[in-house]
Amino acid sequence: MTGDTPGPRTHAAVPALTGPAVAGITRLSAVDTVRARIALAVELRLLAPGEQLPSDADVAAALDVSEITARRAVKSLAEEGLLRRVRGRSGGTFVADEAPAAARGAVQTYRADAEAVHRLIDQRLLAETSLTHFAAVAAGGGAGAGVAAGAAASVLDDIDTAVADASAAQNWTDYHAADERFHLAVARAAGRPGLLGVYEETLRRLYQYFIPYPIAYLHEVNEEHAALAAAIRAGDPETAVAIAERHVAVLHETMFVGLQQDADA
Repeated sequence: MTGDTPGPRTHAAVPALTGPAVAGITRLSAVDTVRARIALAVELRLLAPGEQLPSDADVAAALDVSEITARRAVKSLAEEGLLRRVRGRSGGTFVADEAPAAARGAVQTYRADAEAVHRLIDQRLLAETSLTHFAAVAAGGGAGAGVAAGAAASVLDDIDTAVADASAAQNWTDYHAADERFHLAVARAAGRPGLLGVYEETLRRLYQYFIPYPIAYLHEVNEEHAALAAAIRAGDPETAVAIAERHVAVLHETMFVGLQQDADA
């Protein structure tokens, strides 16, 4: 998933997003990208009226921006009436009960990148199914296994930990962090450093289009993670690849580009 995301959420720096696949959103400021992603989630009812957003720090971590950027974006959306800030012990930031259209220009830029997003999904599909195959072969000790048995056991534990953390996540920010760790751990288990680099760059570019999703939906997605982890541990590449293929291909329908088509129908 996002994806379908989401311990401290630190990772390697996001590569320069200058390629044609992300040419549209690079025209936006960091603040406007956050505004667009939250506004899209509200417009598509992925964030429901009255729903509380996580802290600015958690929003920043999930959307790969600085905390001050997230704070400025949330503050501006509150000023426009899309969100509302409540002070006090039980306060926080909430989706307005009757939210107006906000961040319209930035949202349109995200939508204009629909073709690029579909292309990134297909690129991810190609790399992820290949890496999943190699990971299952390695776990099963088959010919061409790319990592030593000890390293394979360690990274398989990382996969299981990420699944457990995603299951325990109470909001989309925590889920996104676990989701990212899960997919990168599966990729590392393949033992193909060259392919890992290609996959990681594609994944991070696609994550630039991540928007908040309901945690109940994300927990359903995590059930596929658990099934995929089990198939890899069993050394069953056929089952593992089939799960990975479904898991990524459905993004054409469940990311905002597919949800928007449903909304326009």
